[in-house]
Amino acid sequence: MNITQEKIDDLNALLKVEVSTDDYQEKVEKTIKDHQKKMNIPGFRPGKVPTSVIKKMYGKSIMLDEINKIVIDSMYDYLGQNNIDILGNPLPNKEKSSQIDWDNQTNFEFFYDLGLSPNIELKPLEELETKLYEISVNDEVVEKYLTEVRRRYGKFTNPENVTDGDLIYCEFTELDEKGNIKDGGINYKSSIALELIKNKTAKKKFIGLKKEQEIDIDIVKTFDNNKEVSLMLNIEESKVAELKDLFKIKVLSINRVELAPLDKELFDKVYKNDTIETEEQLRERIKKDATLSFNSESEKLFVNEIVELLIKQTKITLPDAFLKRWLLETNNEKFTEEQIEKEYSIYADSLKWQLIENKILKDNEITVTQEDVKNHIKDYFRSSLPSMDEANPFPEDKLDSLADRLFENKEETKRIYDKIYDDRLKELFKNKLKVKKEQISYEEFVKLAESKHNHSH
Repeated sequence: MNITQEKIDDLNALLKVEVSTDDYQEKVEKTIKDHQKKMNIPGFRPGKVPTSVIKKMYGKSIMLDEINKIVIDSMYDYLGQNNIDILGNPLPNKEKSSQIDWDNQTNFEFFYDLGLSPNIELKPLEELETKLYEISVNDEVVEKYLTEVRRRYGKFTNPENVTDGDLIYCEFTELDEKGNIKDGGINYKSSIALELIKNKTAKKKFIGLKKEQEIDIDIVKTFDNNKEVSLMLNIEESKVAELKDLFKIKVLSINRVELAPLDKELFDKVYKNDTIETEEQLRERIKKDATLSFNSESEKLFVNEIVELLIKQTKITLPDAFLKRWLLETNNEKFTEEQIEKEYSIYADSLKWQLIENKILKDNEITVTQEDVKNHIKDYFRSSLPSMDEANPFPEDKLDSLADRLFENKEETKRIYDKIYDDRLKELFKNKLKVKKEQISYEEFVKLAESKHNHSH
């Protein structure tokens, strides 16, 4: 076995793998003998089929399989031993590989194209500047959360008259330009949440309505949200702009949620494991939870902005032609060349970040061990199991058992590994970057996050 590398340029190389009879013959003979023991062919006793028959029937395919295993294993061993970092996987060089004569050759040469990982020069993290938004939780936010909680545990009623905040089940009937029911027009039954109507004048038309009463409205202007209108009328969003005439709205039922009273019963439902006795304590707990939730959203934006900044400021050249070919060939023709060309920039940015992230983790010696994952799992169970407290801790051996059982779920274990890496990377950014903290309201933060999301697209 002999493997050599020919460097084509800084990002592409050709790997030549030479295989002789000595490399594969012994394994081929062993596989044929294994087949002989198991094979059952009419005219021969089980396990006694002559090797000449097996070779005639399966010899070529067995040889192909064994050579393929040897080539793949040897190739990856060579890449590892020589510290050659590649992108994607080696791809057979079609021009050179097509010259093999499987029927007559005994020694073979295989050629593989490699996409090489580029060298990266990162700007020191200490020179980067970014913002970390501290979202204020004011009384208005707490009141909103509290109202949502009371509504969730409230009681449904069917009042006689519509008031603001009600959910009305209606029949929508499209009218023509003369105000008559339109032939072949839309007729559909669905609900209207009055809180979605931002137009105060339009909302007033609904207030006070009773069951079976009707009003005519311009549905597009009333809601000023094509997505909401499309859902209400069960039509495609693109069709909403074509609606020119009024709709007759007939009230079929009125639904209201009476907010749950602020009492001990509600406190216990919302926070089962806490002892909350007063409305003031409930508000404080809601404020604490909202702060944690807002901090999490702010930190996501914080990391996303750093990722974008690092991708933008780090010059990385990729073997684009190789990667496009690799995407096409390894996705079993799920994508066309046109699709890959169109979406390649998204994939390229994702790959660039992966390369940058790996370098940051390596340069800063950030690792995650199996013990780290196990401790993370145990901490999760400590905080979530209701019987856990300082006076009555959960038995350590049972925590170990729960963690070991979760380790059997490879997908979940990978998710935990990724989360710990993400958390450690985030802490690194907080400690090394020039981070300017800025106070902001939740409403301002939402607008900011949306604008950045739209800009990135």
